[in-house]
Amino acid sequence: MSPVQLKGIQKVAVLLAVVGDEAASSVMAEFDTDEQGRIGQAMVELEETDIDESVINGVIDEFREMLQSGVVFRSNLGKTLTGMMENLYGPEEGKERLSTIRDASRSQYPFRALRGIRAQDLARVLCDEHPQLQALVLANLDSEQAASILEEIPEEARSAIVTRMATMEEPSARMLKQVAQTMIERTRGLRREEEDAEDETDTRFRVVADILNATEPGVDKEILKRVEEDDETLSTEIRERMFTWADLSLLDKRTMQKILAGIDTKLLALSLKACDEEVQNSILQATSQRTRDMILEEREFLGAVPLSEVLDSQKQILLIVRELMDSGEISVSKGKGGAYVA
Repeated sequence: MSPVQLKGIQKVAVLLAVVGDEAASSVMAEFDTDEQGRIGQAMVELEETDIDESVINGVIDEFREMLQSGVVFRSNLGKTLTGMMENLYGPEEGKERLSTIRDASRSQYPFRALRGIRAQDLARVLCDEHPQLQALVLANLDSEQAASILEEIPEEARSAIVTRMATMEEPSARMLKQVAQTMIERTRGLRREEEDAEDETDTRFRVVADILNATEPGVDKEILKRVEEDDETLSTEIRERMFTWADLSLLDKRTMQKILAGIDTKLLALSLKACDEEVQNSILQATSQRTRDMILEEREFLGAVPLSEVLDSQKQILLIVRELMDSGEISVSKGKGGAYVA
């Protein structure tokens, strides 16, 4: 977003957020009641919008002012808005007016809280819903975000969703609010786009893990044992990156059977709710037809579940794998072309 893309009322909101609540109150007093409401609305909307410092600088440059170093726009916005409204109308009336503005904003943009959630994660959540609800959610998201989510949804389901989006009647505000609240609850805890990037420390751990994976069997175990004696946390961080959920697809059938022997079918079913096809096939092909049917039936019976629960179940299974590796019952050599049971 650039300063040119901001509307005039949004630029006023940016300036008021930067100058603080006392100065903002003095400025707001010069506007009439309707203008104050519009500015307050713009500030509420900007609370959940990613605005670069360059944009803030651009707005200030337009008004011939300099942005002082250390100003943090988004963290100041809520405090400035609250203080400004209280200074204008008093503590009680100020809070009531701000609450009214926030409620109006949520009614107008009920799905705003879904912004920034990764498309693949939202698609996984939506895939368990009825096509009508899928269409309703996508129709009320930003077009770019909706397009990214649609690309993650199975191809055979896309046309039905698009058709419903184009033909459905305008839903009531109450229905939109209920659906939005349901989606917000189901996506609570999901990672945001800005959380995707691996930091430098994590990258170093992965490099070390890849090197140890490429060593001869037994060498990695001896090295990690010595590391653990000095730093148990560091050893754990490296171990967690030496074998991941995707790596299950590399295991041969005998190794997988050894792993699955101690895992409950319900835990397996939950872990397969959001799973790559290669990993799923590797797991199911290592089971009997009867067990396979039980797992798939259990997965279907579970219905929609929070993605956080699925990821937690996968972590539990990986913990079992690492315990088997540490005990020597299985030995996995990703860098040497496969895995085998000791």
